[in-house]
Amino acid sequence: MHIPGHIAVALVEHRFLVLQGQDEQVMLKPLLIASVFPDLVDKAIGYVFHLMPNGRHYAHNIFSVIGLSLAVALVWGKTVGLAWFVGHLGHLLADDIRRVPWLFPVRPYHFYQGRLKLKPIRFLKETIFLAVVLFIYHYSR
Repeated sequence: MHIPGHIAVALVEHRFLVLQGQDEQVMLKPLLIASVFPDLVDKAIGYVFHLMPNGRHYAHNIFSVIGLSLAVALVWGKTVGLAWFVGHLGHLLADDIRRVPWLFPVRPYHFYQGRLKLKPIRFLKETIFLAVVLFIYHYSR
């Protein structure tokens, strides 16, 4: 999934958290940051610094989700930690979950050599999805 899709998923998650009684303002920023964080970290490590063969490894696993969520909760509180957990986990679930190394580094994975590529049709679909979500998000307040 591309960034527009991850942001759209995070906004949907945010709306559900708010409906469950969570603080709207406190939840939004960490949820949005966490929703793109795995790609910012892993794509940089894999495609910019060439330290891994592709863009899904260190921040694309359950240990990263749990560890970072706990760290965020310890520093900024439980509500922000929950927002981070939901955003980060939502990112992984929105990706092609068959290609997410859920148990890395405990379980060995063969990381295929990849390259960063934009799929224009998919990007367009996700941008339209984001526009629809923003419209609904704005008018559901």
